[in-house]
Amino acid sequence: VNDLHSISRGEVASTTWEIVENGAWHPWDKRNIFLLDKKWLADQLKAKLFAEAVTVDKVYPNILRLKISERQRSVVMASKDQFLVIDVNGVVTGEAGSTAAQEARDTLNNKFLATSDLTPLIACDLPEFATAGYQAADQSVIKQWIQAYRLFISSGLRFRYLKLSEPASQTLKMAAEPGFDVIYDLGQALEPQILTYKKFMESKPANLKINEYVDVRVPGRLFVK
Repeated sequence: VNDLHSISRGEVASTTWEIVENGAWHPWDKRNIFLLDKKWLADQLKAKLFAEAVTVDKVYPNILRLKISERQRSVVMASKDQFLVIDVNGVVTGEAGSTAAQEARDTLNNKFLATSDLTPLIACDLPEFATAGYQAADQSVIKQWIQAYRLFISSGLRFRYLKLSEPASQTLKMAAEPGFDVIYDLGQALEPQILTYKKFMESKPANLKINEYVDVRVPGRLFVK
C-alpha cells in the first residue's frame, strides 16, 4: 500500500481480506490471485474506505499492490460556542485546535472561501454541548456532507461553509460568496440543482438584488428572496 495519512494500513489490510472472503463463491480458494477481479476489488475498497480513488495491481504469484487516494474524512462543526471535529463515523473526536478554530471563525465571518485544502465547515447546532465520543450524526450523513462539499468545490462554486438546522436535515444551505444562501435538497441529485443555480447566476439581470436565498430544490424551478 502507498503512504497513507488518515487511513491506517491495518484498516486497509483487514478491509481487503473481508471483501475477498465475502466475494462470489467459486470452488477454489477465494484468495487465489489469478481469479481476483482487480476492478471489482478496487470499487469495493473505494466504497468501504471512503477513498477518492483506488487502483489494484496484481504481481504474480502472490502480491496485491494497492494505490489509494484519500479524501477528507472529517468535518469541523460550529455548534453553539464550540468548534468540534467529527470523524467519518459521525463521532466527535474533540474540539478543533487553535489554528483550525480560528480558520472556522474567519470563515463564518466571511474572511475565507471554502477550498479543497480546508476541512469542511458545517454550521449546525447540536441539542447539547458535546465532548469526545459524542455521536453527532450517522456515518452516512457525514459522508453526504463531505461529498456535497467536494462536489460544490469541483463544480466551481464560490462559497464559505454549509448550514443545517439539525444533523438529520435533508435541507442544506450553502453560504454563497455574494452573501446569500443557496438551498439544496440532499435527498435528490445535487448536480442538476448546481447546474440550475449556475445557469441562473450567469443569466440573472444585473439589477436583481438577492437578499436572503436562492432555492433550487424543485426541478425546473428556482425561487429567489
